[in-house]
Amino acid sequence: MTARRHTLRPTQRVGGVHWPPVFSLPSVRLLGQRFRRRISRAAPLADAQPTVTGASSIGGVGLGDRSDVSSMTLEQLAEWENRGIPSIGRSSDRLEATADEKQEVISSLNFPLHWTTAKDSWHFLYDFSIACQLLSPRPDDLVLDFAAGTCWATEMLNRVGVRTVAIDLSHEMMRRGRQRLAEDARLLFRSDARFVAARGQMLPFVDEAFDGVLCLNALHHVPSYEAALREIHRVLKPGGRAVFSEPGTAHSTAPLSEFRMREESIVEKSVSLPHVHRLASAVGFTRMTVVPLRSAATYGFDYAAGSADIEHLRRVWEDTLRHSPREHARFVLHKSDAAQTAGAFADTLLAPPELTGRLRAEMELRHVVPATRSGEPFTDRLLVRNTGTVTWKARGRRFGGQVTCGVRICSPNGEVLREDLGRTPIPFDVRPEASIELDVVIEGALRPGRYVLRYDMVVEGVTWFESHGSTCPRRELEIHPA
Repeated sequence: MTARRHTLRPTQRVGGVHWPPVFSLPSVRLLGQRFRRRISRAAPLADAQPTVTGASSIGGVGLGDRSDVSSMTLEQLAEWENRGIPSIGRSSDRLEATADEKQEVISSLNFPLHWTTAKDSWHFLYDFSIACQLLSPRPDDLVLDFAAGTCWATEMLNRVGVRTVAIDLSHEMMRRGRQRLAEDARLLFRSDARFVAARGQMLPFVDEAFDGVLCLNALHHVPSYEAALREIHRVLKPGGRAVFSEPGTAHSTAPLSEFRMREESIVEKSVSLPHVHRLASAVGFTRMTVVPLRSAATYGFDYAAGSADIEHLRRVWEDTLRHSPREHARFVLHKSDAAQTAGAFADTLLAPPELTGRLRAEMELRHVVPATRSGEPFTDRLLVRNTGTVTWKARGRRFGGQVTCGVRICSPNGEVLREDLGRTPIPFDVRPEASIELDVVIEGALRPGRYVLRYDMVVEGVTWFESHGSTCPRRELEIHPA
């Protein structure tokens, strides 16, 4: 299965902008004016990369040794990167663009969950799970699926409310990608997904367009890593992440890779973490996170509940450090650290992991109604102070991020009965150390009886503050029969 590449089409109006279904490249808000080159099936995209010679092979570079690449110029790095890659001098991207199109349509529309690829399905889902944990996309984030191929990752992201733009060399695969999403009515916002045919080394988007970039098994097909990483850095918003899951340093010399380069003109390069680190730093990324994991099956062993297990685990970790750089390159490139962007972006629209430990509220019950009759609404007044380190947003995005005051209705023994009553929005953004007074109206929906009310602040669609260690005031309520 070849990895991915890069389309758009006419028809819908999304966010005030008309987006075509596939094939045409209109001048719209997301598309950059610098992308002026026409793409058509009749005229394959020319590959501008020359054949390079004369570099020494350092393909064994792994996790720890960066000495060979740290002293190289970018020109020398490019020469080494493409050394021994016969397909790098190809005159056209046509064969690369059409490689995925050879897959039977029904299979590609279901990939990777299809009987023809069953043995590979779990590997793809394992890699995808790791990548998404690292990407941490929020619902309504805009993510670029770089070299999307069959668009299966685009489908999965849409299922959790992430907005996507899939990009690939193949017009046909982008057409299939749109078909893939259109055929599942459960994807409520499938019409928002966009599909663009273009090259990964010349992305047709304005600067700082995306919250994140996901690249699964695709970078190693790109003729110039530097050009691709520079473009990815350009289209990422400050604080954004680009997540990659790639084969490792042994990939280009594998028999299948050599066959595909020789017979199909597909670019199959190795990916070295020190090499990527050097290039990423040069194009502006500020931090690189790596995940030294092998395939999941390599970690299974017969458990004996004894001291031998400890020794086995030690060998497993040593094998991981020894072999994972050759087998896999899983990494994240950060566009500026969270600490650098904290002043401008420290609010409740941050990705959930970045909110950990930063949500605190001091809540004081100013006026409460201790008892009322069934069916009668009542109002409690609270004074709330933001004692955390992020600004509470009054307005969120499509799936949340805004802060509200919530009430957990509990039984006398503490069982939570309802969480939907009394949800009260804040009228304006609340900065750290600022206070706000709220009138919480609870409708008359409770049956006669005794209750305990616990008040808390909520980042809608994300979390209650109490789960981050914030303390919650509580009080008793009695509901009398009407």
